[in-house]
This record gives sequence, C-alpha cells and structure tokens, in this order.
Amino acid sequence: MNKTTILFIFLISISVYGQDFEGRIEYKLSYYQKDSKALIDSPEIIKLLGDTSIFITKKGFYKQITNSEYMAFQLYDPEENRLYFKSEIESDTLFYIVGSKIKNTKFEYEIIKNADIILGHVCDKLSVRDTIGQQDYYFANDLKVSPEYFQNFTAFNKNKITDIMKSVFLRVDYSFITFIARMEAITILETKEKDEDFVLPPHKILIEM
Repeated sequence: MNKTTILFIFLISISVYGQDFEGRIEYKLSYYQKDSKALIDSPEIIKLLGDTSIFITKKGFYKQITNSEYMAFQLYDPEENRLYFKSEIESDTLFYIVGSKIKNTKFEYEIIKNADIILGHVCDKLSVRDTIGQQDYYFANDLKVSPEYFQNFTAFNKNKITDIMKSVFLRVDYSFITFIARMEAITILETKEKDEDFVLPPHKILIEM
C-alpha cells in the first residue's frame, strides 16, 4: 500500500460533508480482502491506518482525529480552502494542501435510493468510479451539508461529490486493487461546537504538499 493510496483514503473520506449538520460522528474503520471479502485483521494495518475516527464539524470547518500512525489529525478551513494534516511519525510537522490546486478529474456515478439504514437513518448509495478506483458512499438526506463550503475544493472531485450528496455520509467503502477500506458511523451526536475546536495544533514546520 503506497502513500498516495493512504492519503487518498483520508483526504477524500470525511470532507464530503437547509440547516447544516453540526456535531460529532464516530466512525469504525475496517479492511477487507477484495476477492474473498474476508476481514483483514492485521495489527500493522490498524497501527498505520487506524480503526476509530472522530469527526467534528461546524459551518464547513471540520476536524478529524484518528488513532492512525499515518494520518492522526486533519483540519479543514473553508475560509482558506486548506486541509491541514499531520501524522504521529512526523509529529512536529504540519502538512497542508490547497483545495483548488488539484483539479477536477472525470468520473462516473450512479445513485441507488434507500440502499441501507444506518443508525436509524435511511441512506441512499452513491457509487463513484474514477481512475483511482470505486467509492460507495451511503448518505442520509436528513443530515445536510451545504456544498458552498467546498465549491473551490476541486482535489479528488470533493466539490462535485459534495454537490451530489448535499449531506454527510454514514458509510463509505473504498475499493482498490487488492483490498476494501470501510468507514462506518457508530455514533452520531448533534451538538453546538466551539470555534476554538478548529484551530491549528502546535507544530514547528509547515509544509505544503
């Protein structure tokens, strides 16, 4: 598994999030063999990618904390259109990407209505196919998000995917050549979040990717 694949999993996953949903979602991360669908119960993969992630969002800002060695922290600032992230490996370094620097690419998609029920929410399924692979998003129309927050975030087609769903997803399956990575909500908490929750963490070095 190369670093580009790992980065894609984390950067495209959460940011695809009326009255906007504000609060916290806890996700369970799991990994499966592509051919047999058998669970990959590997301590090395869990250490690298994690098995639990907490997502906190307010008015387009979001923070994601994962028990991952590679991608432990993310923070998106819609006013700067920057996604910041850091790892446990290089804990003094904060990386970021500018959302508009990686341009939109071609992709195909289809929507299946009422595909599943997750935590009591009826979810449609959005299947996206691009040059990297296939992503299946299960999203609940009653947990809304405004696409305006991400309209200039063209990296990984984030703006276009958000515009299709217009809501937070409760499950996503990423299908790659040999494995499937799944992120599924296990708790949803709608709360009023504090602005100070969305500040940059301490760091000594700042690097644009």
